[in-house]
Amino acid sequence: MAWFSTDSLRTAIAAVNPFAARGQVQGIAPGVMNHQMALAAFRSSGMLRKVITVPAEDRVREWRDWQAEKPQIELIEAEEKRLGLVAKVRQAEVLRGIGGGALILAAPGLPTEALRPETIRKSGLQAVNVVSRWQITGRDYVKELTDPAFGTPRLFEIAGENGAKTIHPSRVICFRGDPLPAGAGLGEEDAFWGDSRLVRVLREVENSDATQRWFAELVKKAKLLRIGIPDLADMLAKPGGQAKLEARVATIANGESILNATVFSSAAKDGAGETITDYQVTWAGIPAMMDAFDQRVAAVADIPFTRLMGRSPAGMNATGAYDDQNWSKTVGAGQQLETRPCLEQLDPVLLRSAGIPDPAKVTWKWAPLWSPTEKELAETFKTEMEAVKLLQESGTIPEQAMNRGVQNLMSEREYVPGLDQALALIPEALRFGIRSDDDGSDPSAITQSGNGSEGGDQSLSPTTRGAGGSNGAPARAVNDGVTADD
Repeated sequence: MAWFSTDSLRTAIAAVNPFAARGQVQGIAPGVMNHQMALAAFRSSGMLRKVITVPAEDRVREWRDWQAEKPQIELIEAEEKRLGLVAKVRQAEVLRGIGGGALILAAPGLPTEALRPETIRKSGLQAVNVVSRWQITGRDYVKELTDPAFGTPRLFEIAGENGAKTIHPSRVICFRGDPLPAGAGLGEEDAFWGDSRLVRVLREVENSDATQRWFAELVKKAKLLRIGIPDLADMLAKPGGQAKLEARVATIANGESILNATVFSSAAKDGAGETITDYQVTWAGIPAMMDAFDQRVAAVADIPFTRLMGRSPAGMNATGAYDDQNWSKTVGAGQQLETRPCLEQLDPVLLRSAGIPDPAKVTWKWAPLWSPTEKELAETFKTEMEAVKLLQESGTIPEQAMNRGVQNLMSEREYVPGLDQALALIPEALRFGIRSDDDGSDPSAITQSGNGSEGGDQSLSPTTRGAGGSNGAPARAVNDGVTADD
């Protein structure tokens, strides 16, 4: 279609928007934005594309760290790679920003039947496919307020080669936008998919793109020559005046482009020749003005200007570190509140398809979005080791437990490469400092003082005196009052 090739966001949307008047877009309500309009806006504006893709990319950029045994982690990661899961979740997150998307689970059983994760065998999840909200349609929405599934469809329909096909909601993982206020007057379908990031930032992106376009036109205009022709009106009024004017202007233009020189008629005795000047533009303040429009886009999109544009605004101090911290918190909130629930719906099926018999024992967490520098790592290591030393000196934690904890800390922080493999070669009794107190003697050995007439100490240890003492009598404890007279 022609509207895909345009470089103007306003023109692209106006081409497919029946509600636009005179080619001007004054904002589009969520219920009005259709598939073609959303794609036209997304594909025609580089700024809008970035506003939508940056949050989606950052949510999956570092992916997630599985908390399980190493062989299990390898199985899970291999299954994710086989399904292309990271790329498909990114696509679904992009569709969330445009208006909504979903993952369709291709698993055993009829599509109309509920998907039971416990029936999935290894490699049972055949594929995970991505569709937009305009490719699937919800049917039979739950309207009972006391139902936990209120506002969600009991089934989905998707267009196929042989007509519409019905899919059970358990096989559809929806990536929806922000919930709209109750009573917004929208239909069930629009209320279910929620607010669109694209609609929210559309007006600001239009203004930013228009400013950039106007500046580009100004740059072109700055290359124009201003040519003053003496007695221009009289020349055009005479026969052949138009041709004469065009010839004179063409001579000047050819001199500029071919000879790299300006050729014009100099002053004559009876009058002045052509006056040729460059178009003068005052550039002061223009970059700051353009940044002001882009900052508005960043504010409405809730993306730091430094992340969206790759630099600080002109005339302002750099705030990169502070912005990175804020953006990490924003992405983390989106991961936790929006992306994680979608993945938790997928994981029971994914883990069994990876060959994990008990998915409930496997957990995961989001990988950090940034990595500390070597200097920061060294400072952190020093601080942690000082804390460990103080804790050891306090004696509040038994030595064995302390050794286990410190080794786990070193392993998780990866301070010493290959530590896990090296420790695995050491017997547990030595690895955690477990020592035996048995020195070969009988722990029941008793030493008795005051040997009566002998006047010296006498050991009652069975190892030196026999099981019954030196005279064959049964051994008695010290507190039994054993004396020489006995």
